[in-house]
Amino acid sequence: MSSLDINKLPFYVPHSVAPSTYNPSRPGYKQEDVDMQPLNEAVYNLLGREVVHAMLLGWGFFNVVYELEMRTGPPLVIRIQWNFKADPISSSWAVKKISREVAILELLQRVSPQVPAPRVHASDFALNNSVGAPFMIMNRLYGEGQWMAWPKLSADERITFVKSLVTSFVGIFNVCLPSIGSLETLTPDGLPIIGSILPHMTLLPIEPCATLEQYITLQLDHAFAHTHDQALYDFSLPDLFDRIRTLGISMIPRDDPAMLVPVLVHMDLNNQNIMVKNATVSGIVDWEIHSSLPACLGARYPDFIRYDATYDPKYGLQPRLMPTKECWPLKDEAATLRNVFREAASALSSDFVRALDKGAILRQLLELVSCSTVSEKGMQALFRWEQETTQRTAP
Repeated sequence: MSSLDINKLPFYVPHSVAPSTYNPSRPGYKQEDVDMQPLNEAVYNLLGREVVHAMLLGWGFFNVVYELEMRTGPPLVIRIQWNFKADPISSSWAVKKISREVAILELLQRVSPQVPAPRVHASDFALNNSVGAPFMIMNRLYGEGQWMAWPKLSADERITFVKSLVTSFVGIFNVCLPSIGSLETLTPDGLPIIGSILPHMTLLPIEPCATLEQYITLQLDHAFAHTHDQALYDFSLPDLFDRIRTLGISMIPRDDPAMLVPVLVHMDLNNQNIMVKNATVSGIVDWEIHSSLPACLGARYPDFIRYDATYDPKYGLQPRLMPTKECWPLKDEAATLRNVFREAASALSSDFVRALDKGAILRQLLELVSCSTVSEKGMQALFRWEQETTQRTAP
């Protein structure tokens, strides 16, 4: 998400001018001024429980999250869509966005409960509800963000944490879906219905893909359609994309049908969306950006222990500084932790490990193609990676 610019997304307004009373970045915001009555009314109408206090937990590009202290029982969490535009198309998009996330969480709870994702207790997608925006109410997960916990973990605790992370990664990977795209909704029987690709970034929905080759072609066409100034480069952009297309299609693991089965992918599984308690994973949050992708693209190492593609320092694309440099292991430690991750994954799923290997080059290719649309540096990295990879994989 580091390349996402809220000001360029079609359905949202900048944080500072979002009109919601729950917007923590609006001028003059004070938590003590948050109106409790709408929150209390919303929760009471859905769950019959009374809210006595609300505390801001955090906010992101598209939502704000408050902890709700209840008169009786454990605290809850409310997640509110807070900065969508008021026109009908944008409002509809906000509803679809949060309803997709609710569907994902409900599917995970039923199909892969070992993944420590929030449990949805209730939701309301109406724009005229008491809160004035779509929202969902979930259980409270405890722990701290991985980026905060990591520097405090000992070497042994870091190994323990990475092993625990494998359970979640494999659990997500084990959620099979009917086609390539993103989860739109669930049928009354709980069956997934797949909808458009990249729903958070496009004005017009892109239909789900039937094959991996179609998906690769779509991603390359989308990237090449961006305005690029050929004068900035000493290589031909059309020729580069032709070679990338050929390479990508050649990397499709057609000999292994299991690698082509679409699976669930959390597309924003960074060290701010993983929660840690007692050196183990206590929560995987922020599911609004997800995809259904072939297994060979769905299996992956955690970003924080990667040193390939956009995470390779030689390309200068992902400075290992965010949110702090201390939450990123150095290269040697990262290599050790990748081995730990792989060994633990081998004990849980041979398909996952096979997908790690068979999809490695293709995942890097598509990641760098996406990055090429953001900056000149991204395009230069794609060119350099293609040259190096072609030489390395040549017979």
